[in-house]
Amino acid sequence: MVPTGPVLSGWFARVRGRPIRARRDTRTVTAPLFAAEPLAGIALVVALAAWIVSEVLIGRRHPPSATNPVGRGTGVAVGLGLVAVYVGGPVLSLTVTETTITTAPLLLFVAGLAIALAGQGFRLRAVRELGAAFTFELQTVAGQRVIDTGPYARIRHPSYTGALICALGFTLAYTNWLAPLTVLALAAAYVVRIPAEERMLVDALGDPYRRYIARTWRLIPHVL
Repeated sequence: MVPTGPVLSGWFARVRGRPIRARRDTRTVTAPLFAAEPLAGIALVVALAAWIVSEVLIGRRHPPSATNPVGRGTGVAVGLGLVAVYVGGPVLSLTVTETTITTAPLLLFVAGLAIALAGQGFRLRAVRELGAAFTFELQTVAGQRVIDTGPYARIRHPSYTGALICALGFTLAYTNWLAPLTVLALAAAYVVRIPAEERMLVDALGDPYRRYIARTWRLIPHVL
């Protein structure tokens, strides 16, 4: 808890010739853990860098073979959602310090990074399971079939599930009550993208994908 200091430079000031006592600003500024503790800041930067590298590698290993105008639009929405989480979240945490979490912040920070790691691990597993059919663009490939193994056995978009879990973990690590709200921007982007993706897959794969839709969930088994 760091005091902000007096509002005026001295204890007394004269207004219209009368001495008055200056009020002290009793508000306090509490920085989020990653800003207050250097080791936490380094850990967060390393974790964010690892996330960026993993996403870059996904893009390089799974380049799109075509451009889908619908996919491009939803891709922009997802990009803005990611900016909200990974840029807006830290900025919000640094500027709105009144909502900094001060109860067990280290525990929350460590738990948040662990959740982020688990989420990204799940996303990478989904990418690997889908193989050549996975790209950042909405498209299908020649000879593509319905993948219903691994994480796709029960949910249709496990890579998005993993991305949301990862985002939630990072926002918890920001140790600010407002930061997790930025995940809603990414969730909203997927709300736009998923129906467009499923329409594309139904058109391309037909009845096998319709049957797959009937027996699976979009993101969370028995919930959504």
